[in-house]
Amino acid sequence: MHQVPREDQLELADAIAAGAKRRPEQAFGEYFSDHGGSCALGAAYEGAYALPRDPHEARSIRPRLDRLFDCLENVRRRCPVGCNKRLPLNAIILHLNDDHHWTREQIVEWLKQ
Repeated sequence: MHQVPREDQLELADAIAAGAKRRPEQAFGEYFSDHGGSCALGAAYEGAYALPRDPHEARSIRPRLDRLFDCLENVRRRCPVGCNKRLPLNAIILHLNDDHHWTREQIVEWLKQ
């Protein structure tokens, strides 16, 4: 079944893209790494807010993105890689980032499909 992205899903994709530009290194298993990187959801938070550049300060932040993007909790998507997971969007994004090592740019494109 083809799903049309919701408006906040497109805004989420734009926030991830903007945040990835601010922190080019990708993180896995954590929102923000000690080396200044971010995972896809960390990048979304970075794209929505001005965060400290210091990686140690940013690492302590625990984003509450569900307050900005309702789609994270209220949209369920199937894993596009084919592992049959069907989870809320926030969990699928983390799954793609951490388990399948998709780039944040790949996740942005998938969200916009």
